[in-house]
Amino acid sequence: MLIEWIKIKGFRNFDDCCINLANQTLIIGANDVGKTNLIYALRILFDRSLSDRDLELSDGDYNVYAKTDEIEITVKLTNVVEDCLRSVFKGDLKEGNVYIQYQNTKNGEHTFLSGHAEDVLENKNSRFYLKRLNMEYVNTNRNLSSFMKREKNQILDDAKISLIDDLKADDERVINDLKENLKTINSKVDNLNYVKKSLENVNSELEGLAIHNEGQKLSFKNASSNTTKLLENLELVYAADGEELTLGGDGRSNQIFLATWVAKQKTRRTIEKVTFFAIEEPEAHLHPHQQKKLSSYLLSNFEDQIFITTHSPHIASEFRPDKIVKLYSKNRKTKVAQGGCSERIKIDFNDFGYRLNAITADVFFVNAVLLVEGPSEKLFYTALSKKLDIDLDRLNISIIPVDGIGFKPYIKICLALDIPFVFRTDNDIFSKTKKISKEVTLDLLYYAGVSRVMGIYEELLKDSNPKLLEYWNLNKDQNEWNKENEIPKETLLLLDNVKKEAETQNIFLSKVDLEEDLANSILFSSLSEFYGTTMRDKVIKKMKKAKAENMLSYLNDNFDSLEVLKNDAITQPLTEVKNLAEKVVRESVEDCTT
Repeated sequence: MLIEWIKIKGFRNFDDCCINLANQTLIIGANDVGKTNLIYALRILFDRSLSDRDLELSDGDYNVYAKTDEIEITVKLTNVVEDCLRSVFKGDLKEGNVYIQYQNTKNGEHTFLSGHAEDVLENKNSRFYLKRLNMEYVNTNRNLSSFMKREKNQILDDAKISLIDDLKADDERVINDLKENLKTINSKVDNLNYVKKSLENVNSELEGLAIHNEGQKLSFKNASSNTTKLLENLELVYAADGEELTLGGDGRSNQIFLATWVAKQKTRRTIEKVTFFAIEEPEAHLHPHQQKKLSSYLLSNFEDQIFITTHSPHIASEFRPDKIVKLYSKNRKTKVAQGGCSERIKIDFNDFGYRLNAITADVFFVNAVLLVEGPSEKLFYTALSKKLDIDLDRLNISIIPVDGIGFKPYIKICLALDIPFVFRTDNDIFSKTKKISKEVTLDLLYYAGVSRVMGIYEELLKDSNPKLLEYWNLNKDQNEWNKENEIPKETLLLLDNVKKEAETQNIFLSKVDLEEDLANSILFSSLSEFYGTTMRDKVIKKMKKAKAENMLSYLNDNFDSLEVLKNDAITQPLTEVKNLAEKVVRESVEDCTT
């Protein structure tokens, strides 16, 4: 069985949203965007721990910006082949599909409906299926101590029941030994002088109060004087090399909690019911490597459907993008990129290989992203943003170098997940050989950046600027010229037109590359002094040798010099990504009625 999608209308952040789900779904988005509310919508339908009173909801659960008096939550279950579910849904099931719906209004009571199609749902008045289909939920407020108090005896009982007869007999012999050992311990405790004398005065006073107290003595005894109490009062401890350790920090407790919780679910798996799972922010208090390990651990340990919310790019790196639900806010309502888990995102992801790394996954969490060529560009634009008081962290902007991967895969992900982006690419002159006939070939030069940008338009941005594509198709042959000749005027005109039009869509072409552009900018005097030469070509050559290392050294010594670039064209990509991020924030809080 699989929950294929959930539709949420009028509930909390959600106005009217259909969200496609996967067997392993990661839910991401900014704080307060609705990740927990999405999980809670599922809980309303499937969480047995919610009472009837919880299901009534309150006025605050209705989406105030949609001005609705109704809440509707619907799920489609597909591939329902389990006998336990077929027997409970009966006529509501058709071709392996069943629909379940929750309805509530401010003027009435809640109700549940189900059926084999959305337009034929029948009133059921209760969650009649919970005995056979339910959700296990772990929220962010995990408390290991309280969990163990609730679950300890069940864990021990489950283990006891699973023992074979020989092991049970071994345990009986050990328990009998414990009884004898306890008697010996208690007799020794009784003979401690301070224990014997501790209550002499109390017993004397008791005898003076009433005759029936004569011959009866108060004494201190070991609270675990019988084996049953001793075994019932076992406490959780952490041991290494035979030594008991303090359970330690929150990270360790989080790991122990989740490991214990997972073990509990495994022992209770049965063909008599179907359970799916939801875990909020499993990364709590863990360092990056442990976050990744915990994510892969959870995914590998659940055969059933599981939903995980996170703020961690390290956990996101373990998920294929077609299994990611990205939520964002617009007009104070929660939206979902590409309808949730999307086959389109799966296709886009293939360009990355098997999985994203944490740096790549960082793009999932931003308001806007600036894509640059490599590490030296990232260093430069990060330093420039600080000098110009553009707070990247506050605006939730990432600068990501595409070195080794190229721009297209990143742009595909941005388009697929509705992530605003700006990119700046080099525009070096490259050489190529063009075959004219069997006997004739030409050695040509061309602007690589122009071809790169127009290739992105042709593959990914076809609908965004058809006039530019039409112009390119008519004139692209102008972007090549004979190696022996000067750059033709027609080529320069083509470059100028493509550059100007692309910049209107936040796509920026260098004049050549970052190093040459900086050397030809107002920053040259500072660069000249740093590299110890007034010859521009030598400055450029030195900058291009170990580019990232040289850039870092220069920025460390000349950070204040970046001020002169405030109005330079090289700063424009940074200004535009700032504007995009501010627009995302502004649109998220704008009143949809204005």
